[in-house]
Order: sequence, then C-alpha cells, then structure tokens
Amino acid sequence: MEFVVPRNRTLSDLLSNASSADLEVLADLITDNGKGRIALDSSIKTVILNRQSKGNLQSIADVLEKEIRAFGSNSIVSLFRSDGVEYVELVTDVVKKLDGKPSDQDDIYSLEEIAIRQAASKYIEGGASIEALSGAALTALIGQIVPTLVASAGTVAGIAATGGAAGIASTIGGRLASLVAPPLAVGVAGATVLQAASPAFRITVPAVLQVAKIRRIRHEADFKAYQESIRACI
Repeated sequence: MEFVVPRNRTLSDLLSNASSADLEVLADLITDNGKGRIALDSSIKTVILNRQSKGNLQSIADVLEKEIRAFGSNSIVSLFRSDGVEYVELVTDVVKKLDGKPSDQDDIYSLEEIAIRQAASKYIEGGASIEALSGAALTALIGQIVPTLVASAGTVAGIAATGGAAGIASTIGGRLASLVAPPLAVGVAGATVLQAASPAFRITVPAVLQVAKIRRIRHEADFKAYQESIRACI
C-alpha cells in the first residue's frame, strides 16, 4: 500500500533527525543511565555518553541503531548472535512478547501500533482503553509508559524502586524463566514481571516504544510538510 508520506523510514534515518530529548531516552536505556551493561562495549558507552553530553546524539544514529538491534538479537535468537537483527524482526518479537498478534501483512508502522496498544493495556493503570487515540494523544501516551520502563530496565532493585516489588516477589521460587507477560499495571508501577523475566526484553520493549514515538513525530511532521506543499500549488 502506498502512502503520501513515508511511514516506514529506516531506523538510522529516524534517529539522525530525532530530537535530542527523545534520543537521550534511548541513550539512557542502552547505557543503563551511564552505568554501562555487560552486553555494551565500554568504548561504545564512552562514545554515546560523550555525544549525549554535547547534545549531538544524532551524529551517531548508526551506533544507536546497531546497539538496539544487537539487544534484539539477544531476545530473539541467542547471546552469540552479534550482528543484530533487522528492526522489523525485533518489533515483531516485541509485539509477541506483549501478547499481540502480528500478521504477515503488517508493516513496521502497524507492528509498532500493536506494540503501543498492547503496552498501554498492560502498563497504564486499569488497562487503559486507547482505541480512539491517535496522533499527538497516542505519542503522549508512549511518553507516559517509556520513562518507567527505562528507569526499571537496569536491575531488580530498580524495578522494586518503581513500585514493582510485588511483581518481583511473585517470580521467586524458580518461576522466573517461565514468565512471559506482566500483570496489569498499578499507576507508574508498570515495569514489573516482564522486566524481571528477560534482560534483553528490558531493553527491546521500551526501545521499540520510544522508536515508535519518534516515528510518529516524524510522520506527523512529514505529513504537515506535504500538506503545505499541496497548498503552495493551489
């Protein structure tokens, strides 16, 4: 299906043109708020933190993309797959993790949409009904979900600090590896069992949601530019 403005831009294209504030969310996620991760090379961490301090993360869009895709390979295949996965594969895996039902006909934009709505049903208090939301309202909703997931992505202690202690307690007793999806959230304590169950998904779920936010901001800007170009021709 053709669209008047592109909605499946590449990850590097999106990140190289995103706002510094939105990219800082991804940088904090990748580097565990500057502390570093076992799966993150120390030299890469240094580069990311350096560009972040200068407000110029756009210049290393390729590095951010590579790290996101590398974490995706850990969640999809194994810890030994170092070349990363295609972003569409990563998004599809996240959708499934969130109990969504992707189809072969879904493009990246549609897959992200499923991820957003599934995440909202799990992480927003009461399982928020967002079927009527779109545009800026949907983008704002992502902005409510992602910070909690990012803050909780580092350690079990971090999850408990955000209010997920009950979820952590429920994983004790050898059941951690078998957990697939978290219960409905209570306020900002949305990051509970899912984050405890799978280290890779602690990264890929909020990463996909943040990229979805960036994509929708870009798509809206592209559409406004398209409309202006049409008006200029009248």
